[in-house]
Amino acid sequence: MIATDTKTTRRYIITGGPGSGKSTLIEALEARGHRCYPEVSRELIRREAKRPGGVMPWNDLEAFARLAFTEMLLQHDHAAEAGERCFFDRALPDIFGYLHRSGLNIPAHYLEAHAGCRYERTVFILPPWPEIYVNDAERPQTLAEAEALHDAIRTAYESLGYELIEVPKLPVNARCEFVLGRL
Repeated sequence: MIATDTKTTRRYIITGGPGSGKSTLIEALEARGHRCYPEVSRELIRREAKRPGGVMPWNDLEAFARLAFTEMLLQHDHAAEAGERCFFDRALPDIFGYLHRSGLNIPAHYLEAHAGCRYERTVFILPPWPEIYVNDAERPQTLAEAEALHDAIRTAYESLGYELIEVPKLPVNARCEFVLGRL
């Protein structure tokens, strides 16, 4: 399923725990004309909530991870067709962090698929930010749980050899400038 790049595609990941401002940053980058891919998990939660017996991460994380994994691979492959710099609101290693945090094993085929992905080694990570953290229907975690997920996600990326650059807690336009200034 992993597409080979026929054009120069640079895939940058924006990651971090829930409620740290990732989606807001992605939306601001997109408003500046950059190709961006939204967070798969939030879209899946919205879709699955409409289905009787829909798969939710807090009820069946393994099944939800399978859905997210497939959608994230589709995003990755779609970027190859674009042939330009793009930004992802989370990527495959986020799934690894969530699974590990929950004491679940990471399936070998997830790791194999990730090995074939062409994400940039530089990843932008947003730290927990209590002042902007809010719960909603798609983010039921407490702040403490969000902070623990941040740590698990950080560990997953570090274990895979990514270089993490922490994005400072700044207004969104300054965050955009910070990210763009480090490409």
